[in-house]
Amino acid sequence: MSKKDYQDLSKWGIIFIATFYIINLILEMWIKNLTFSDAIEQVMMNNGFYAPLGLIYKEFSKYREKTWLTPDKTIQERVQRDKRFTKIWYGVYALTDYLSQLPKQKEAKTEKEKLEKMHSRIQWMLIEIWNMNGFDTYTPDVNGIFENKEIWKLTTLKKVPAFTYENIIESSIRFVDVIWFNERGFPAKLIEVENSTDFRAGFIKMNEIQDFRTDFLFIAPESRRVKFEIEKWKSAFSNIKDRCIFETYEYVEKWYHNKLEGREFS
Repeated sequence: MSKKDYQDLSKWGIIFIATFYIINLILEMWIKNLTFSDAIEQVMMNNGFYAPLGLIYKEFSKYREKTWLTPDKTIQERVQRDKRFTKIWYGVYALTDYLSQLPKQKEAKTEKEKLEKMHSRIQWMLIEIWNMNGFDTYTPDVNGIFENKEIWKLTTLKKVPAFTYENIIESSIRFVDVIWFNERGFPAKLIEVENSTDFRAGFIKMNEIQDFRTDFLFIAPESRRVKFEIEKWKSAFSNIKDRCIFETYEYVEKWYHNKLEGREFS
């Protein structure tokens, strides 16, 4: 390359760096000028026009610095008092101007559709229970809708954190129906909702992280308890069988409603 070519490259490099700096400066100025309500609005806009409080707390700092002594309480006050936000469920708020654009759940007609609706309903309750505890939640289900809300948008995590080897997460753990994480970012509970599928697939996923202090919960109709027990006692799952628990849909519903009313449930 000639000396002139190097000079041209250097010139364009300086222009690129200067442009990048100016764009970042503009973004910083824009972020600094946002109010608390503006930042909350941005979180909702980027989550399909609604969001649970847990997600708002987590994403808020992308748009505005958390100032004042109790910023999370300020966020709560804004979503409750600012008319641009509407409460659509416990701890879940939407942009008032976009309520008509929220997803609509189709009426379940076939047996398959009814099973899918029940699956989404139970997943939704499980996500809400842990959200109310203030911890992170995850689901891979991007198609499930219940009460006109896409259930994956109620979770605080959109991908599984790298708490173990990538191949284990990518091949197994990210497909678990619902995951509850503890305050340190490790999975506290892996949950499979089993309407009709084989319990074995769930056991295999859970067996992958047998070395973690994680509990494993299977939710299914009472009529499937025997199948669960048969699978649980197979030698392949001997290392995790004592941590694998079976509960029914009715149990989850009672758990959820007690949580809403602030009552202990076990």
